[in-house]
Amino acid sequence: MEFRHRLRELRGQAGLSQRQLAKLANYSHSYVSDLERGTRIPPVATASRLDSLLSAGGELAALVPAAQTTHQQFDRPSRRDPVADGLQFASTWRHGVELAVGLWQWDLHRRDLLWRSGFAASAFIGPAMRWLTAPVDERPAGTGRRPVEAPDVDTVREVTSTYRALDNRYGGGHVRASVVRFLHTDVAPLLREGRYDGQIGAALLSAAAETTQLAGWAAYDSGLHGTAQMYLIQALRLALAAGDRPLGAEILAAMSHQCTYLGASAEAIDLARAAGRVAADAGVEAIRAEAAVLEAQGYAVAGDERACATALDRAERTLDRADRGSDPQWLRYFDEAYLSAKFGHCFVALGRGELARRFAARSLEMNKRFVRGGQFNMALLARAHAQVGEIEEAAVMGTRPVARASSTASRPLTDPAPTISPRWMRSSTPSSGIHATVSASLMSGWAPVGSAPRAR
Repeated sequence: MEFRHRLRELRGQAGLSQRQLAKLANYSHSYVSDLERGTRIPPVATASRLDSLLSAGGELAALVPAAQTTHQQFDRPSRRDPVADGLQFASTWRHGVELAVGLWQWDLHRRDLLWRSGFAASAFIGPAMRWLTAPVDERPAGTGRRPVEAPDVDTVREVTSTYRALDNRYGGGHVRASVVRFLHTDVAPLLREGRYDGQIGAALLSAAAETTQLAGWAAYDSGLHGTAQMYLIQALRLALAAGDRPLGAEILAAMSHQCTYLGASAEAIDLARAAGRVAADAGVEAIRAEAAVLEAQGYAVAGDERACATALDRAERTLDRADRGSDPQWLRYFDEAYLSAKFGHCFVALGRGELARRFAARSLEMNKRFVRGGQFNMALLARAHAQVGEIEEAAVMGTRPVARASSTASRPLTDPAPTISPRWMRSSTPSSGIHATVSASLMSGWAPVGSAPRAR
């Protein structure tokens, strides 16, 4: 049986319309319609997500390879599926460059095709395993006509640093399009048309990976989780080509962060462990600490208090012994205030309001240049107050990030939270009209217990 026919049958058996299935899967109605007409073939990750939603036991995923073969016999190269390419982890660095450049091009000119893709946590696992098992010695050298030197790489890093600062201050929605345009118009020609030796090539690919990761964070902050996932996968492949282990660990940590935010706790834990292993190989203790606290968040969202406490203890001890003088520039956001915020999110997720309140208060000491991060931390403290029944304090603290959210283009500050659990409100008791106001603000305007895009 063909994929499209079986999908239609399973949807009918579940009593769902195309529009209802699309909403459940976080896809567009037109994308589901295209799948059932056979005009689009999904990647295996998408088929697996539909399998899960329709309780199909892997039937749809098993039908994808045959469907792709049939489709490719009649398809033209111009009809390539940008989502399938975006989720692919290339076997060679040159193919990795082509996939990344293709993603930037699609996002700039036909982003509507990318936006049809939903998020599937399982799509991260293959790339993570490839990173852990692949040799980090590709020595990328370009043979194009355009000479690429160290100043070209420095320019990419400096521009990325500027965009990162703007992202931290104004949110991903304000910078995302500019970052994608920079990748397409400035970085892509260096990679594809440049002439460079292995040393410059590694530095260039590292810089491109860093910028691609930033584009992924900006997509995440804009609520485009499927697009963000593609960017993080391609950033990881570029980092592998560069042999940049610290950046690879940071990208794996970002994948864990996104999984936690969207409630995929099992994958979040696995990815955090992978990040910790890579960070250990790289000798960067601060990233090991970050990986440990992200592992703790995964346990917290899963409700495993004992495992969460163990991971939090490991994170704190690891950060205490870290030599911060040798940290990469992009890791400067990770400090005691950031760690306190992570502790606070864990305790909120576990329903431990008293502990959450203490650590949330410490998180307000965050560097003031991380404007968006400060707003998230105020929301965290308000949530902790609400959890222990301090409704008036929650209202006072909670109005601050809500009032400031209009100047920050960050969807987690303004959209419904996807992984909020009623546990964090279990200690609250209605006392007046103010309780309804606080509850409405918490449930509809703030980041979920898994936390939101971090200060970077």
